[in-house]
Amino acid sequence: MYTRRAVVLSKIESNYGVDPTPVPASNAVLTSVPDIKFIAEKHERDFVRQTLSPMSHVVGARNVEISFDVELKGSGAAGTPPPFGPLLRACGLAETIEAGVSVAYSPASASFESCTIYYHKHNLLNKVIGCRGTVDLELVCGKYGVLKFAMKGIYASPIDTNIPSSVTYNSTLPPVVLGATLTIGGYTPVATKVELGLKNEVVVRQDITQSTGVASIEIIGRKPAGSIDPEAVTIATKDFWSEWLAGTLQALNCMVGDTAGNIVTIAAPKCQYTDVGYSDKGGTVALSIPFDLKANAGDDELSITFT
Repeated sequence: MYTRRAVVLSKIESNYGVDPTPVPASNAVLTSVPDIKFIAEKHERDFVRQTLSPMSHVVGARNVEISFDVELKGSGAAGTPPPFGPLLRACGLAETIEAGVSVAYSPASASFESCTIYYHKHNLLNKVIGCRGTVDLELVCGKYGVLKFAMKGIYASPIDTNIPSSVTYNSTLPPVVLGATLTIGGYTPVATKVELGLKNEVVVRQDITQSTGVASIEIIGRKPAGSIDPEAVTIATKDFWSEWLAGTLQALNCMVGDTAGNIVTIAAPKCQYTDVGYSDKGGTVALSIPFDLKANAGDDELSITFT
């Protein structure tokens, strides 16, 4: 079996934990090689006997973790969700579609959706049902944007099946992070990287009546954060230090791409610096500024919009 012969499919579940059967023709997602881990509790039987030899252990509740990267791009048609839309929704982001215009994702605090992921690892099929997780976004100058998903789901044993012979992938090329528009607090910095993350707190809800010991995967909190690396400027131009110490809330906006159906706009209306430090960027003095994302009216600390 070959590592790079793999197919990843994802589809939203209508009912939590019920496999919606994603198909290669409409639910395929281009990803990096997934990292999948089977998590199971190991319970030692540590009892005294006439011998010092260890006894066999038993395996308890089990779940699955799967992570991979996805290129940040639109569907190619304004108002049509990108192929990784189900994954964003399973990370606690609500999807809002304006037909023929845009698809926007913003945080939710209730009615969280879930998805099923099929990971065909050559001729082994790993079904990860009831998935929820978190996602980080990375924009680096001269590269395409990347979404980094870390998902948890209910355990199912891998099964033998042939890898799909015909898979339909979205052919839209990801926009490269060049010619982007970027502002923070109304200021346009010279920067090479912007990072944002939902930082969801994802927990396994256990249940003795379930064969895996798991009732569901739940999102119980989030602490969204990010960072930026602007070149250093005079205090008169932009006083990052005073804004940090005053707790000043800064709006961040970044738009990548210029072709309809493949334009991505990231907005965070209330960024609050948590530190300001110096860094070196190829002999140029730069700053390293991590920040938290705060709510404006609520469930609006971050939005990702595809137009």
